[in-house]
Amino acid sequence: MPRLILFVVLLLILAACGQSDPGAAMMRYLQARVEADADKMRGLSCAEWEAQAAIQAQSFRAMNAQLDGVTCTTGAQEGEYTLVDCGGKIITSYNGENREWGLGAYRMKQEDGEWKMCGEAE
Repeated sequence: MPRLILFVVLLLILAACGQSDPGAAMMRYLQARVEADADKMRGLSCAEWEAQAAIQAQSFRAMNAQLDGVTCTTGAQEGEYTLVDCGGKIITSYNGENREWGLGAYRMKQEDGEWKMCGEAE
């Protein structure tokens, strides 16, 4: 029984660590984007980005998208935002044509105790 309790505590700690990393949160957003999961994307977006997240999900709905070599790392602070730099690409396929979408820097901020995507960095 004590091992089970220790195991559960460790899982909770690991889950909390994943939520405290803006890069990991951005990876979850990108995965939801290629899945065209509007609900998940809105849940991973700050309030000001939710409408744009729904538009992005709609635009990816018919594209059979996938992530390719994507990594996201936390960068500098920019006012109320933390910048996250993502390398790699999104590959989409539509009507037999493949297209590659490069990634860049994104603005993240904490809302309700979680990191949320707030748009591309300028």
